[in-house]
Order: sequence, then C-alpha cells, then structure tokens
Amino acid sequence: MAYDFKLMVKVATLYYKDGLTQEEISLKIKVSKYQVNRILKRAIESGIIQIKVIDSISEISDLEEKLEKTFKLKRAVVVENLGLSEEEIKTKIGQAAAAYLLEIIKDNEIIGIGWGSSINEVVNHLPNKINKKVEVVQVTGGIHQLALNINGFDIVRRFADKFRTEPHLFYAPAIVESKTLRDMLLNEVSINETFKYFKKINIIIAGIGSLYPKLSSSLVEVEHIAESTVQKSAVADILSHFIDLNGKIVDEDLDNRMVTITNDEILKIPYRMGVAGGEEKAHAILSAIRGKYINILITENKAASKLLKIHN
Repeated sequence: MAYDFKLMVKVATLYYKDGLTQEEISLKIKVSKYQVNRILKRAIESGIIQIKVIDSISEISDLEEKLEKTFKLKRAVVVENLGLSEEEIKTKIGQAAAAYLLEIIKDNEIIGIGWGSSINEVVNHLPNKINKKVEVVQVTGGIHQLALNINGFDIVRRFADKFRTEPHLFYAPAIVESKTLRDMLLNEVSINETFKYFKKINIIIAGIGSLYPKLSSSLVEVEHIAESTVQKSAVADILSHFIDLNGKIVDEDLDNRMVTITNDEILKIPYRMGVAGGEEKAHAILSAIRGKYINILITENKAASKLLKIHN
C-alpha cells in the first residue's frame, strides 16, 4: 500500500523526534496502530528515515590501527573522549596505560619511570599488589617544587611498592647549572649506581609535556626555562629532553645540563610507552613519536585524530 509522503514524514517525526509511542500516534492522527507501524516501515524503505548505528568501538579500533601503521608503533591504545575534562582524560588514559602495562610486564623486567600527573594516574590505577618480580628505576632528576604525588621520587616509590620492591632512586635535581656539574653528579657513587641500570631497562613509561601550541609542561613552568626552549622551536619535553616537531633536541647545551636518561639509552629500550591526551598535546605527541622516544602510545581519540591530521 502506498502512503502519502507528508504522512510518512509526520509519523516519522512524531515517533523518532517527539518520542510518541505508536499507540499515541494512532490516536493523534486517527489511524490504527497497525497502520502506524506500516507507515514507519515504509518510511525506512523509502529513505525518509535513515538509521545510523554509531559503532564507537569500531571507530576507536580504526584509530588504533591507523596510528600503529602510520607511525610503526608496537601498540596504540586509544580511549574514548566524549567531552571529558583535562583531569578526566588523564584518569581514563592512566587507567588504560595501567591495564596495558599489566599485559606486557614479565618477571625480571627492569622498568624505568618518569614523572608527572599522567604517570601519577598510571600508578593510581595499578593493583595494590602485582605478583611480578621486577626492578624499578627512576630515570629523571627530581623537581621538589612539584606536588608530592607527581614528583619523580614519590611516583617511583609508589610504583615500586606495587611490586613489593625497593626502587633505584637518585637524589638529584632535574637541571643543573652546567655540564661539568652534571658530570660530577653522575660520578657520585649512589647516583652512578642507579644510572648503571639505564642500559638494562626493558620498559620505560613517560609523560609528554607540551610547549606548543599551549604550554602544558610542569618542567618548564617550575624551572623557568620556557624562553630558552620555545624560542628554539621546542614543542615538547619528554624525560627532560626538549624536542622540536621532528623529535630533535633543540638546545644541546641545555640538554647537557639535564640530569636524566640519555637520548641514546632511551632509543635502546624495547618498550617505550608515552602517556598523554588532549588535542593541545597532539604536536607534542607527534614530536615524541618522530624522535622515537616512544613506540607505544596511550592516548584518547581527539588527540589521536589531530595527531594523524597534523602528520598528514
């Protein structure tokens, strides 16, 4: 039976937009409930009603696959961001990073830990007791002005506590006045003992600070070194290295003053996990990937989409 176009639009609007039941529609337009059902079916067949199933899981999976193929990553984990706040994004990404970490950690691994709010969320979402025999190493100097729960010492201690092990710490600042002073620090026995572990690390976990287009870097904000880095095209800091959009160190003199794991040591680590989200961090994430500082990315869909767009 053919139905009038206007009638099909009217019934479709009442049902799908206004939320009326088929019985309510039948009473309103004075046709049987059976006819209302037939009109709706015919409206679908004629294209007046178009039903679109949004498969967010499929879209997320596609994003992960594109990231892995485009950047040759070992793994990309993308969480869904439907208007989350910055803090909610960090929490959700931290949870995803913790879950992935539990998948890949094996006995006798040596794990290097950075610092920052994103890494703090990773630690927060790990179980209180993990039955793996591992060693945990602090890989960057500390910043005492930071909140207790996001500075390097505290994060590494709490991470190690999950495995019921003592961490390898070094009590040194993130940045010193000269390369000479840095070299002297590295020759100090207790610090040198920790640095020896850098060459043995299997997994490293890092947050990614952003300097462009929006400053979101605790290291820069606390140490007051934004001017010397931003002017030299730095877009990110990762593990206390300032890098440009192509992942290159922007200031060798500054880099030589940072008390941290070296670029060469990072690149030899098999699993290099970066944890960051938010569209404003897309440039920073891209620079970390291009510099090969990370080969595993834990992020969210808005940052992932922008990251691919910028790269292309």
